Amino acid sequence: MIEAMLLLILVGGCALLWQASLRARDRAVHASRHLCTQAGVQFLDQSVSLRRIALVRLRSGQFALRRHYSFEVSTDGSNRHPGSLQFDGDRLENFSLPLRADDPALASAARLH
Repeated sequence: MIEAMLLLILVGGCALLWQASLRARDRAVHASRHLCTQAGVQFLDQSVSLRRIALVRLRSGQFALRRHYSFEVSTDGSNRHPGSLQFDGDRLENFSLPLRADDPALASAARLH
């Protein structure tokens, strides 16, 4: 009887972990799509890939899972560039996207040199 309960608890825990992972991936896809739209680049394949996961301690002292996702974007419709996201728990902490050749930020950086 106890073995059956332990097995049920283990299966239930795995199901909850799987569901949490799917929700985190959905948040990453949504954030990637939104960031690409704002940056004026094309979000390719409409998917993200989990690259790393680690347990971290947040500034608040709580523990959370840090998830690193990667995806691909195109700046002109014919090329592919990497993009990335970092979530600490449910919060987007960091991201990386390429700049388009006509991006004003790139032009202002070129004037600095």
